[in-house]
Amino acid sequence: MYKIKRTLTVLAFSFLALTVYSQNLNTYSPYSRFGVGIISNQGFTQNLGMGGISQVIRNPYAINYLNPASYSAQDSMSFIFDFGVQGSSTTFAGYDQYLQKYTANSSTGGIHHISIAFPVSKKWGVAAGIAPFSNVGYSMFRYETDPVLLSTFGRIKYEHIGRGGINQLFVGTGYSPVKNLSIGFNLLYYFGSLDYNNNILFPSSTDDYTNAFIKSSLVVSDISYNIGFQYAIILNKETKSSLIIGATVENKQSINLKHKWIVDLQGNNSNFIDSVVPYNDLKKSFTLPTSISTGFAYSHKNKLLASVEYFTQDWSKTEAFNTNDPLSKMETFRTGIEYTPNVKDLKSYFKKVNYRFGGYYKNSNILVGSTQISDYGITFGVGLPVRSNTRFNVSFELGKRGTSENYLIKETYGLINLSITFHDSPWFFKRKYN
Repeated sequence: MYKIKRTLTVLAFSFLALTVYSQNLNTYSPYSRFGVGIISNQGFTQNLGMGGISQVIRNPYAINYLNPASYSAQDSMSFIFDFGVQGSSTTFAGYDQYLQKYTANSSTGGIHHISIAFPVSKKWGVAAGIAPFSNVGYSMFRYETDPVLLSTFGRIKYEHIGRGGINQLFVGTGYSPVKNLSIGFNLLYYFGSLDYNNNILFPSSTDDYTNAFIKSSLVVSDISYNIGFQYAIILNKETKSSLIIGATVENKQSINLKHKWIVDLQGNNSNFIDSVVPYNDLKKSFTLPTSISTGFAYSHKNKLLASVEYFTQDWSKTEAFNTNDPLSKMETFRTGIEYTPNVKDLKSYFKKVNYRFGGYYKNSNILVGSTQISDYGITFGVGLPVRSNTRFNVSFELGKRGTSENYLIKETYGLINLSITFHDSPWFFKRKYN
């Protein structure tokens, strides 16, 4: 009965969190109006504290969905539940429409991920969850400068607002067919809505013209998959030193989407006039390019893990459906370290803490004119033991995106991720009382 109540509590909490998941605004960047939005560093708090590395992480007490081969490492008598939130703060430096320098600030936040994992056998694990793939969030405006229109209509304001994103639901399994080798598979479901508002607002002193609120939504819904492997080369059995190699591949996939439009017309006295659907819903698709992520790491005595990784995904042949600007090949270089002085220490709490550091450099898939937008930063974090193998994870990320050259926008941002990795063991044993 205790185990049933515990399971129902976890499921109820997950359902409640999922109902508000799609309402989150987890990014604010003018660059998110291009392509599918900002594709930030993926992974849970443990990954993000180490620069986003993922391909070599094999932790029996955590979930690493970015390489499904890692599921086979899970403790064979445990259940894991991971829930995380994210907050961000960004400073923008750029130019307005009159080429005057300006700065602005923005903060966002919300639920970041929900996931569960459990073993099937000693060499076989399963995981499922939901995490962000891309995010759209921006609000920009400009004023009419044409002297003829100014004399006729006054100072018309044009607003450009976007929000939403694409989420990734994953269900996967990992298996170890032979010692030191693991393979895995994730079934991926991409879903979400990219919402764009382009509004035309006439001066409030003008009653002869109607404001127009033009809403366009791209509703994404389709499946894909990825496969991964991890292999450990034992360097020294006595010191428990090894070299770990890992990789994940997601093949090119055509992703279905539905394009919806609606135009609301409103007078300056805020009286609603009419709604117009200028086009019927249009079924379309976009190409999600093949992605390859690979890395290797040095592991020593369950204390030290040091890794480097490379990720690539060529978006140059994917049609940019929201703007006329083409997309570009995305490449990311990551490095990360996790150090735990003594996870079994009985005297010092701080010797059981996981200390994480990392960094990354990314050439994004966003191309503005002839400028490819880059993104780079440093990360650090900790894994704080709560009880048994349950941990409270914190990660911080400080980075920069874009450039102020060529009258573009330079973003300086900070991210904080908080998560609880609940580890329940032994999961498959009944409690006995004398």
